[in-house]
Amino acid sequence: MVKTCDVCVEETETLYDLECEHKYCQTCLYKLFTDPTYVLPIRCCNKEISVDFVLKIFTPEDTQQIIQRTGQASHKLFCPTPGCERPIHVTTESETSTCPDCKKEICVKCRSHAHPKKKCWKGKNEKKFKKITEKRGWRQCMACGIFIERKGGCKNIHCHCGNTFCYHCGKQICKCIIGRSWARKIKQTFWKFVGF
Repeated sequence: MVKTCDVCVEETETLYDLECEHKYCQTCLYKLFTDPTYVLPIRCCNKEISVDFVLKIFTPEDTQQIIQRTGQASHKLFCPTPGCERPIHVTTESETSTCPDCKKEICVKCRSHAHPKKKCWKGKNEKKFKKITEKRGWRQCMACGIFIERKGGCKNIHCHCGNTFCYHCGKQICKCIIGRSWARKIKQTFWKFVGF
């Protein structure tokens, strides 16, 4: 029987049910665990997807890559440079870290570009900054601390750190509306549009 993956909306015969009741195809699960842009531990609806669960699905070659990556998990932040946004491994001893792609220095404390010879605004100007973010309608990801500006589309935000939250209220999403019913509606609209 053909089923639809909740992530890529592709039809497949084999789907894997997660604890949150979302259904993933093998390709999407593999990408989550091998793509370095996703922060470990991997979560769906704020529930951790067990590495053991995933390892049972893949070949020995694929599992080696997953074990290698999950074994190297460390604290990460993301480059704040627009268009870069690469995950950066952080050591706890350092106040700054350098993005390996764009070579910009990042302040580990406030997660923005480094500010040499200036004290970090974190704490000192936090109230002022909070007013600015509220005025502009930005939302902060509670998992990685980055600020997000929504330009349109769905209010369910999937941050590049893997956290999912509602842009409207900021709360974690546990039963998101993007799931199976929305995937079905998107497909129906698409096929109506192309004339099938």
